[in-house]
Amino acid sequence: MNTPEIQATTHNPRIRKKPLLCSIIQYSALTYFLILALLFFAGLIFSGKIIEIISAYYNPEDSFPGNFIWVALIGSIVYIIAVAGIILFILNRKAGFYIFFAASLIIFSLDLTYLIFDWFRYLVHSGFIFILGIAHFSKRCNNRHVF
Repeated sequence: MNTPEIQATTHNPRIRKKPLLCSIIQYSALTYFLILALLFFAGLIFSGKIIEIISAYYNPEDSFPGNFIWVALIGSIVYIIAVAGIILFILNRKAGFYIFFAASLIIFSLDLTYLIFDWFRYLVHSGFIFILGIAHFSKRCNNRHVF
């Protein structure tokens, strides 16, 4: 007796790629925060030379040259955390945006506490938070959808 064979058809779902605008936004934020993290890290590594240069312009009794190492260390750590959050966000991990957001809040609070208020810096940082937030809650920037 001939029995009809049931053939299982394999359906390979295609994964939709991210729109170009989402990729541009994510990689521009990554580049911006990575450059700042590397600048802080370079300041941490070359802090001895930087302190020598600063001491020529500032009074040695000032507390800034002594605190420069701590500023560079904390700045490096916080910006690297923000970069890690953006990388996780690019890899579609939901926690990535929240890590980035927490690091950005720490950056804002440290800036407001210890640095002179600068509109441009806050505008750029808050712009990246706002745009990445829109991308985070948008269905179009999530490339795990199958069609």
